[in-house]
Amino acid sequence: MGSQTGKLLKKGVDYFTGTSNDNAEGSGSIDKQSALAAFKGAPFVYTHSSSLYFDEDGHLAHEFYRETVVKGTNGKVKFKRITKGLKKQGEVKLNIPRLNVDFPVVMYEG
Repeated sequence: MGSQTGKLLKKGVDYFTGTSNDNAEGSGSIDKQSALAAFKGAPFVYTHSSSLYFDEDGHLAHEFYRETVVKGTNGKVKFKRITKGLKKQGEVKLNIPRLNVDFPVVMYEG
C-alpha cells in the first residue's frame, strides 16, 4: 500500500514539475516537444465571445429588468426580466492577448 501511494504521489509531482521518469512502468508521459507538436492552434487568444447584451436603447448589460406595478396591491412594485429585443454583443477584441487554455507548456514553475 505504501509503495503504491508513493508511486502515485511521485507521478503527481512529476506532472506538475514537468519532469518524467522514462524507466517507470506505465508512465505514459509525453515530452514537451511532442506536446507542442501535437498542439493544433494558436498559443494566443485575441478575441472572446462576450456575455453582454444590447437593449433597444443601446444600453449594454448582462441582463435587463423592467419595473411594473402589481394591480390590487396599493402600488407595490415588481421587477420583470426582459428577454425579448436584446442583441448579443458578439466577439470582443482583448486589449492584452491571453494564452490559450489548451496550450500544453508550463509557463512558470514556482
